[in-house]
Amino acid sequence: MKSGDAVAERQTAGVEPGPPGSALEVSTLRTGEQLEAAARLLWAVWEARTAAERTQVISTSMLRTLAHTGNYVAGAFLGEQMIGCTVGFLETGSGQVNSLHSHITGVHQPERNRGTGFALKRHQRQWALENGLDLVTWTFDPLVSRNAYFNLCKLGGTVTDYRPDFYGQMDDGANTGDRTDRLLVEWTLRAEWVERAMDNDDPGLRRHASVEPGAELIAVPEDIGLLRQTDPLQALNERFAVRDRFLSLFAEGYRVVGMTRTREYVLLPHDRIASYE
Repeated sequence: MKSGDAVAERQTAGVEPGPPGSALEVSTLRTGEQLEAAARLLWAVWEARTAAERTQVISTSMLRTLAHTGNYVAGAFLGEQMIGCTVGFLETGSGQVNSLHSHITGVHQPERNRGTGFALKRHQRQWALENGLDLVTWTFDPLVSRNAYFNLCKLGGTVTDYRPDFYGQMDDGANTGDRTDRLLVEWTLRAEWVERAMDNDDPGLRRHASVEPGAELIAVPEDIGLLRQTDPLQALNERFAVRDRFLSLFAEGYRVVGMTRTREYVLLPHDRIASYE
């Protein structure tokens, strides 16, 4: 959540193949059985064990409602087995639907880093374009480095804001006991840098090249999930340190332009970003 080949990009968003040589297929979900499987998968990914935790993640009835009302609910399949799913709802602005908000995406643990997440996002992008949308938005935890690298470097997403404790207290298993700080992301689907990122054509610093003079870096833990388990106090200290750095640099006009391979966000002054892109 990998290879964006031109042939796959031309497929319709009904059923889309996964990486070359893979039996993976992505399709929208419609049946009650599919939606129940999607809910169970997301509960497992979020380690939601109780009924209350599962409701915090998402309910089967909510998935049914979203699918029924024309929103985006899709699953990734290996044969008959669902190994990933993604859910989004349509956003409105000025009285018109103008973007898709990608609410939640999960991949079964053994299938991570095998192209499943990328295939889901590629299908989501194609679905949005076919429905007349040019923008997808979502949020992610700034301390989860693998998601940050994927969102910025593999998809070409753009960070637009930092929101402290965005969702408030969440007792969903994965986020229980932690602050829900989030980075807001915009995915401008027709942008050149998005096309190049999806085609794995590195456009430079925006992805993970050498750091330019004047850039500021924000480092995050290698594995915040493990740190939460082994040293909760240090994990919380990391949260506040990263929050302070982001808010301070954003207030000074810096914006995120990429991430290094060593888990450091790269930020440049706002007036240098336009010429850089």
